[in-house]
Amino acid sequence: MKGAVFSPRRQKVAGTFVAVGAAVAMAATTVGTAHADEGGHNGIPEASITADGQFFKPGPNTIVKQNVASADTLNTLKQDSSGVSSAPPGPQAFYTLKQVKKVGQVCGTNVIQQTSGHGKATLVLTVDKRVDATVKREIGIDLGMVSAGMGWDVTRSYGVSNQTRFEVPRGKFGTIQAYPLYDNYIGHAYHNDFSPTGKYVRAYKPVGVCFNQWVE
Repeated sequence: MKGAVFSPRRQKVAGTFVAVGAAVAMAATTVGTAHADEGGHNGIPEASITADGQFFKPGPNTIVKQNVASADTLNTLKQDSSGVSSAPPGPQAFYTLKQVKKVGQVCGTNVIQQTSGHGKATLVLTVDKRVDATVKREIGIDLGMVSAGMGWDVTRSYGVSNQTRFEVPRGKFGTIQAYPLYDNYIGHAYHNDFSPTGKYVRAYKPVGVCFNQWVE
């Protein structure tokens, strides 16, 4: 399967405030042996990519793995469990976030690591990175208030770590690309008098790795 490689991107959607970042690095590990999985655009069907190009829904060519319990992950859990303080008074602090719920998981389209090689071989990709949380606001609510509503800090980075193996047949060229996996949350923005604004806030928390793999 042939496809163009996603390059890291940052962009603003019209009418939407975006706070986004990702730790991006490239590394590779290969050892020797065979199998393959072919798909659409780098194994990512175009229809599964969000309109802003930042996320995609995992498909049949995507291996989704939650974080392994590394030391970094355990430290992250401890920090999250300590609670989040609300924002100090400021020009945007008259909004609060309510009715927050998790609405599934998505993969980011920024490649954070990859490896490739000729078969017959077993490609091994081990990921241990830090990735920034992402926030999308339809209204100028303070990020401290977003963190308070979400129950976790939306302004920091989180560790993502896991490993996958991919058997590439003899005579084929195989590739594995790793993308961050996010828990997807949505909340409603309210005025401090508790009247709804009709605006939404989405927050994406890095929790693992999406691996796409294919041969050509």
